[in-house]
Amino acid sequence: MVPDPPGGAPGNSVYWRSGGHQLSDSTTILRFEIADLNRVVTRSAADSDLYTDILQRTGHPASWDVLVVSCFAVTDVWTPTRLAEQTGFRHYRTARAGRLITAGYELWPTETFVAAIPDPRNEVHYDLVVAAGPALIPADLTAPTPAARRAARELLRPTFEGLLRTLGPLEDLPPPGEARRTMDGEDD
Repeated sequence: MVPDPPGGAPGNSVYWRSGGHQLSDSTTILRFEIADLNRVVTRSAADSDLYTDILQRTGHPASWDVLVVSCFAVTDVWTPTRLAEQTGFRHYRTARAGRLITAGYELWPTETFVAAIPDPRNEVHYDLVVAAGPALIPADLTAPTPAARRAARELLRPTFEGLLRTLGPLEDLPPPGEARRTMDGEDD
């Protein structure tokens, strides 16, 4: 059973996943591409408060800020095409888990919920830690003026760009509705 989110109101929540896919260095990790990096930075900072319990579980102080992006393990069952179903994503990047870990990133097995509804891909969901530390998120990220928010995002932008350089090149998903043929000639 999923605990109620803080404050009792339904919303986004994240929990440590103890079951599901188990990570190895050779696991292919997929990150869907979001063209607007400003959105990625802002969303990651806004979600930092969701990770207090997970920070403690991983040995970090609960008071730290954390910037994460959602990723997925690619498996025989969870292919890039299946992971993208009903999401609207058309592009993605991949890297082996070992490469990400060697580059200094952490991969946390997590489950995500929106309004207490689990993401159907939770069994292969990972949060890739872009950065974690004290007072990491600039206060101006929520400033009333666009110029102040833009300046705050620019402080975090190089951290996210470093991650994009570590991930592989941009790959395209097949166009929506394009059926793939299986070995026996049936659409899957």
